[in-house]
Amino acid sequence: MRKDKTVKLVEQVLNEHKAEDIVTIDVSEKTPFADFYVLATAGNIRQLNALKELVEEALEKNKMSINHIEGTPESGWILIDAHHVIVNIFSKAERERISLEEVMSRK
Repeated sequence: MRKDKTVKLVEQVLNEHKAEDIVTIDVSEKTPFADFYVLATAGNIRQLNALKELVEEALEKNKMSINHIEGTPESGWILIDAHHVIVNIFSKAERERISLEEVMSRK
């Protein structure tokens, strides 16, 4: 998998701020609207919100645009659409419930 600078930046921010179970999935062959999904788990609602803000700030600081952001910390799932990179930050319960890795691994 060839990771671009947006993916590397998102992974770096998530790693530096103690996100758990960070996984990057190349979805370029499966969907026309993104090349990568980055998934991460936050330990609690406060961390979920902090991770969203940190990723958003890092992308903006590096002049990488964001299409939109959906979800709230209270919902347990925040999605950051950075055009070809979709960042999904979950609570532990929502990540298990959604099972996005399983869905994306289906052919």
